[in-house]
This record gives sequence, structure tokens and C-alpha cells, in this order.
Amino acid sequence: MLFAITDIETTGSHAAGNSIVEIGVVLFDGERVVEEFSTLLDPGVRIPSYITGLTGITGDMLEGAPTFLQIADRLEELFEGAVFVAHNVNFDHSFIRAEFAAIGRNWNPPRLCSMRMARKAFPGQKSYGLNAICGWMGIVNEHAHRALSDAKTAAHILMKSLPLIDTADLQKMLARHSGVVFLPPNLPEEKFSGLPELPGVYYLYNDKGRPLYIGKANNIKKRIRQHFTAHGESARAQAFMREVRDIGYELTGNELIALLLEDAEIRKHWPPHNSAQKRKTRRTYIIRYTDQSGYERLAVQAASHVSGSIKSFASMAAANRWLHALASEFTIDQRLLGLSMFDSSAALPEVKHHNECLRESVATVLERDPSFVIECAGRYAGERAFVLVERGLLRGYVFSSDAMPDIESIEFHLAPLHHSENTNSIIDSFVEGRWGYKRIDWMRQPV
Repeated sequence: MLFAITDIETTGSHAAGNSIVEIGVVLFDGERVVEEFSTLLDPGVRIPSYITGLTGITGDMLEGAPTFLQIADRLEELFEGAVFVAHNVNFDHSFIRAEFAAIGRNWNPPRLCSMRMARKAFPGQKSYGLNAICGWMGIVNEHAHRALSDAKTAAHILMKSLPLIDTADLQKMLARHSGVVFLPPNLPEEKFSGLPELPGVYYLYNDKGRPLYIGKANNIKKRIRQHFTAHGESARAQAFMREVRDIGYELTGNELIALLLEDAEIRKHWPPHNSAQKRKTRRTYIIRYTDQSGYERLAVQAASHVSGSIKSFASMAAANRWLHALASEFTIDQRLLGLSMFDSSAALPEVKHHNECLRESVATVLERDPSFVIECAGRYAGERAFVLVERGLLRGYVFSSDAMPDIESIEFHLAPLHHSENTNSIIDSFVEGRWGYKRIDWMRQPV
């Protein structure tokens, strides 16, 4: 097996909008180095000062350097029939692939990551970065951040790792469909290989255990593989791959609970790489309180979340319309609903009568909102899942081996979820003709 161990220096940290300024390739046939190649490249743009500070490569050094097009044939000769190897291979691969694509050529060789190979061969180390590995392997990198020297260092890592890796494991790393070759460099392979192919919510974590991204999937393993196999060349995609350190998941048994849990978890953690639901949405809530004179009053409050509210709305206008309708239908003084601050000379109703009327009218109106349970598939054979909606608001879900538990049992074992502006639309889409989802209406008995 021939290995083309490669390193590049670039004008920036991502392939989209940046270029290669130096490339180094070491060809290794499994026993010895058979060829070395390196060259500076004209990136077509001014080299940033921080890149010069990092690599020592200046604009003057690049004068007269060939373009990528001028060395493309030579690179294809070097890479032909070889496994492409680099330290954090997806970074180097994304740049070279983009350069070939810019000149109308498709380049997508089998590839290996020397960082991942070192992790497999030498487990338990604190860091697998190039400099860290040099430290605990005793490798001398004479010119760090120069392409050929870094490529030689990666070649040493490959040579030391290969004898300690089983042939089957090596083939697995090379298999395109396995997803292993595309994994983020700092993610242990077993974290991916142990993922279930079942519905649920998954979490991609950083080195501090905080969620970078939360998503839902009907097949968790397949969906996460899609995250890592996409050819992301943007700064965001490259940063994402570097940050991922761990994967977690929670099985839901069905898509409905996966969607509801995903919505709740994103709003709880606000992961930096989730674009949907990123902004904390403020809703309008109707709250109840008692003033100093003993009157029970209703008021409108805008917030991201209010506990103990009577009802929530997407806008202030919708909340006020609900209050106006309540006042009109049950002849409630608008001043006590926060709707009018005028006509203060008129006498307020008697306290006890008003309070009783307000409680009864609110209860009557809220009872008109539907209460129901959605029965759906559970996580395992013989298990069912139940989503509880009371008076139009999501309350949570429960898994049970019973065909249909009573409401008290559901409430006792309930995994609570906060209602949001998305939950009604999610729920509606699953109770209108979705096969496998059964709506069971119910009404709470008055105490």
C-alpha cells in the first residue's frame, strides 16, 4: 500500500475563500520513503501577516512561485494509486479538493488521518495534536508549520502507528461507507461506531461537555454520518469539525417525540452551531395576580418563558384579543384585566363576586382548548409512547408497556416539556393523517 503523506500551509483556516501557499508530500510504500516533493505556491492573493508570523512564509518568497494549476499534473502523479494521509486529514483534503475543483478536475482519493491512527495505536494520551505527539513520541519536527517538515513528521507518526493497528481496523478507517475516515479528528472512533440506528435526539459536544449541535433523526447513526461526510469547506464547517469531542443521544422511539425533545433541548442549551431556533423567542403570557385590595387580576407579560401563566400567545395583540373576548362574554370589568386605565371614577365590582366570576370564566374558556393524548411507537418492542397535551399546551411525554395508561399514571411518570411556538405546529402535523399516531381526546374531571 502506497501512502502520500501530505501537509499544506494556507492563507486561512478554511478552503472556502482561501488558498494553498505551500504543499509538501512524502511517498511511503509501507517500508521506506520512496519520494519527497514540496513547493511554494502563488495563492493569487496577498498573504496575511498572521500566516507569515506562523509559517515564516513572506510575500517576497512567493514571487515567481507556480500556481496550483501549474503543479496539478505533478500532484496527480504523486497521488495516483496512493492513500492520501494528513494530520487532521479532512482539513488538507478540503483545500486540495477545492483547488482541483477550481480547475475542473475531480479529486477524491481514499484517505487516512495520522491523528486518528495515533489515537488508535497509542490510546490514552491527553492530546493528539502534531506538537503533542512529537513530544511523547520523541519526534523532532525541524521546521514546524512548514509543509514538508510537517509532512515528514506525519510520516513518522504513520510509520510508528501502522505496526500497532490491525489490518481489519486499517481497512475500516479506509472504507468510505463506514464514516470513520470522515470523523472529526478529536472524536474517538468508538463514539461513532456504538451509535444506534434508531429514532432519537443526538448531541455533539465540545471538550467542555457543552452541546455544539443538537438534532433529531429517524436513524441517529446515519444522520451523524451525514454531518461528517459532507464536504464542508466553510470556516464554520471546519471549526465545527475541530471542536467535536463527543456524541450523546436519547432514544425517542418515534419522530414526534424526537421533534418535540429537539425543540426543547435547543431552547434549553442554545448550541452555537444550531441555526434554527437560535434566537430565544419572546412570547406573550397572560398571568393572574391578586392586588392589595384583594381583586384577582389578569395581565399581559412578554418574556422568553413565564412559569404558572394561564395561557401564552405569539403576540401582544393576540393576548389582548383573548382578554377582550373574555371581558365581553362574561361581563368582566376591563380595568381588572389590564385592558383599560380610564373611567377610574366608576365603582369596581364587589371583590368576592368578581373573583368568583373571573375564576369560573377563565376555567370555562380554557376548557374549550383541546386536551388529548397522542399514542405512538415506543423505543423497544412491547413499549408505547404517549404525548400529553392539556388545554392546547404540550405538557410532556411518557413511555409505558401498557396499551393506554390512565391520565393519572401518565402524569405521574411524565417527562415534562415546555410548550413553545413550534410545538402546536409539530403536534398538528402528526395527528392529521400520520400513520402510526393515534389521538385520544380526554377531559379533566372537575375537582
